[in-house]
Amino acid sequence: MKSCYIALLALSISSSAAAQKSPKPHGYSRLPQVDYKVVYSGIVPADGIAQSVLFERAKQWMARNITGSPDTSQTRNRETGTLVAHGLLQQPPVGLFKDPNSYAYDCTVQVKDGKFKYQIDHIQWTYSTLDVSGKTLQGPYTLAVEYLGSMKPGYAEDRAAYLDEQAKALIKSLEETMVPKRLETW
Repeated sequence: MKSCYIALLALSISSSAAAQKSPKPHGYSRLPQVDYKVVYSGIVPADGIAQSVLFERAKQWMARNITGSPDTSQTRNRETGTLVAHGLLQQPPVGLFKDPNSYAYDCTVQVKDGKFKYQIDHIQWTYSTLDVSGKTLQGPYTLAVEYLGSMKPGYAEDRAAYLDEQAKALIKSLEETMVPKRLETW
């Protein structure tokens, strides 16, 4: 009987230890946040590359990659090395009724000799609710992407995953454009 109690005690201790592991981030919690706002940012070294060269590379990158927004205004200031553009990501239809989702955002790139800084922020989420036939029942609604944090995890998961994947792909392409990898040849 004593061994049965010891086995139960050991089982309960191992269960409680397993329960204390932090869960894998899901939905909105996977998105990077600064002061409760979703913000992707970073500073990247670009050793030996002049500000003027980085500025031209950033300008070309924005022209190729920041698209889709009805507000296509761009701000460029060569003296301060600042570029700002508005973009739009159109998520393929999701959910049972294939509801449309899109994400408008601001992208800022600042350059200096030997480094650059990027920031993707002010993300607005637009969605509609459709019926089985594809007719709009509600919307479109436009909200700050932070509103995803109040949605059910299952609902927010694919929307947050899409946004996170696309933002990281933009950042990767920016880094590859600004500081291309050199291939060694013989």
